[in-house]
Amino acid sequence: MKFSVGYPLLGHPADPALVAPDFISEFARTAEDLGYDSVNITEHPIPGDKWLGAGGHHAIDPFVGLAFAAAATSRIRLLTNLTVLPYRNPFLLAKTVASLDRVSGGRVILGVGTGYLKPEFFAMGVDFEERNDLFDESIEVCRMAWTGDSVVYEGRHFSVKGNSAQPPPVQDPVPIWIGGNAKLTRQRVATVAQGWMPMPNPPQFAATRRSPVLENFDDLAAMLDDLRARKAEAGRTEPTDVMFLSFDESAPCTGDWDPARAIAEIRTAEELGVTAFAITAMGATPEESLEVVRTYGREVVAAFS
Repeated sequence: MKFSVGYPLLGHPADPALVAPDFISEFARTAEDLGYDSVNITEHPIPGDKWLGAGGHHAIDPFVGLAFAAAATSRIRLLTNLTVLPYRNPFLLAKTVASLDRVSGGRVILGVGTGYLKPEFFAMGVDFEERNDLFDESIEVCRMAWTGDSVVYEGRHFSVKGNSAQPPPVQDPVPIWIGGNAKLTRQRVATVAQGWMPMPNPPQFAATRRSPVLENFDDLAAMLDDLRARKAEAGRTEPTDVMFLSFDESAPCTGDWDPARAIAEIRTAEELGVTAFAITAMGATPEESLEVVRTYGREVVAAFS
C-alpha cells in the first residue's frame, strides 16, 4: 500500500503562513522522511465566492507548489490531485508537466479531472459544456507533445501544422490518474490512463459534485469490478493504480481518530484492489498540518512498510 499526503487546503482568506516557502519545503521533506509515496496538491485557480462561502477552499498552483516540493526532496512523487484539464491549453500543460518531470528526475503523477464548478469555468473563459471533449483532447495532445516529435493536430480551438516541444518528460509514459466516480471516468481509465482516483461521495454531495454516490465499500467494489471488465474489454492487462480516501470523517490529531480503525479500513480497501490511500494534512497552522503528517506517518504509514 502506498500513501499520498495532500497539502493543506486554504481558507478564505488564505493564511499566508500556509504558503510560506519554508513550510512548503518542510512539508515535503517530512512526508518523504516518513515514507509517504507522494505529496499532492489540488487546483482551484479562481473559485466562486458562493462555493467558498459554503465550505469551499483555495489552493496554490499545483505545479508551482510541486516544483518547490521537488527541489526540497529526492524521492517522493509529485501528484496533482487534481488538475482540471479543460482549464489549460494542452500544449502549455504538456510543457509544464514535462518540465516538472525533468527537474524532479521523473517523479510526476498527473492526476486529472474534468472539473465541476461552473463559475470557475466562466472565469477561465472555458465552455462548461465542452469539458468532456476538451478533457479527452487534452490527454491525446499531451501524449503527442511528450514524444518530442512534430505534432500535426486540428483541435477544437487551435490548429497545429507541425510544431514540437523539447525536452520530453523523463517518464514514458507519464502516469495519468483520472479522478471521479462516473462510468465515463472508468472507461477513460480502462483505455488511456494508469490510475483511478475515486472518492467517497455521500448522496447530499452527489449533485453538486456531479459525481455518482460512493458511500461504502460495496459501492467501491462494484465500481472496481466494472473497471476490471472495461479493462478486459479494452485488452489491457497492466496493473492500474487505485487511490482512495477514508470514509471516516475524523482526522489524525483529532480526539475521535483511531489509528487502528484507520489501518483496518485500509486493509479492507487493499483486499478490494486499492493500491494507494490519501489524506489531506489539514491544520489551522503550519505546525498543526505537519503534526498530521507526522502522526499519520508514524501510526499508519509505518504499519504498511
